[in-house]
Amino acid sequence: MSGSTRDLVILVDETISGYHRSGLEAAGWKVRTIQRIRNPKAEKDAYNEWNYSKFRLWQLTDYDKIIFIDADLLILRNIDFLFGMPEITATGNDATLFNSGVMVVEPSNCTFQLLMDHINEIESYNGGDQGYLNEIFTWWHRIPRHMNFLKHFWIGDEEEKKQMKTMLFGAEPPVLYVLHYLGLKPWLCFRDYDCNWNADIFHEFTSDVAHAKWWKVHDAMPELLQQFCLLQSKQKAQLEWDRRQAEIANYTDGHWRIKVKDRRLKKCIDNLCNWKSMLRHWGESNWTDDESFTPTPPTVTMSSLSAL
Repeated sequence: MSGSTRDLVILVDETISGYHRSGLEAAGWKVRTIQRIRNPKAEKDAYNEWNYSKFRLWQLTDYDKIIFIDADLLILRNIDFLFGMPEITATGNDATLFNSGVMVVEPSNCTFQLLMDHINEIESYNGGDQGYLNEIFTWWHRIPRHMNFLKHFWIGDEEEKKQMKTMLFGAEPPVLYVLHYLGLKPWLCFRDYDCNWNADIFHEFTSDVAHAKWWKVHDAMPELLQQFCLLQSKQKAQLEWDRRQAEIANYTDGHWRIKVKDRRLKKCIDNLCNWKSMLRHWGESNWTDDESFTPTPPTVTMSSLSAL
């Protein structure tokens, strides 16, 4: 949608179903299957257990250069010009460290081997790939924050700074090149409001304007692709539970008062369609959500989209 002329390559592991692969392919992605790389210093089932899989980027040696983007980013303006930048080009997290959400990478089997050789000894400052890569690539090329702008209001942000960020999130035509969604993601929230409002620990990631920006892009997609953003019953129950907890806490923002009209509430994609019944038993230890069977919808093809 931003006018890129380059290949779109996505790395997935074997757990991604044929149905979801078909959606990625229909959207224009060249799907590559990789074997995940475990972070040996991560706890089992922790958020960072498999994020060293990002090192597989350096094995894509059929390309001279790659612009890597995390999956929780929204590209608002064409960033193809970054191919003129060296490895590693990135935005700064602070004075000396880069954010690994957007990076210019030059694939090399030698670099990949270097990354793997020290996987057991190097300590990552944040426990993930970003901290590890900053230990390896101590020289890097800095680009402006507008190339990877974080959806985040820092504790020290003054009201003027918050207003400036909100303006950037919603600007039309876009000022930002890339908007990076920290916290709970808009596609996992009700479309009516940013569900980061439902818990005080996530309030620093809240922005109704940035939330609406993602949904505007969603609504511009063909309906056949929008089906990949539907919610399972368990997700619906969790979101409503969180909204009710925000009501009990009586948060002053008042988002919990919004009457949710998200159309996805009435669309079932799994074998547990009565999410309201599930909600009544939420938190009980003697119930099961039995996820052993989830119907797989028909695959989506590029030809089925071109017929629209």
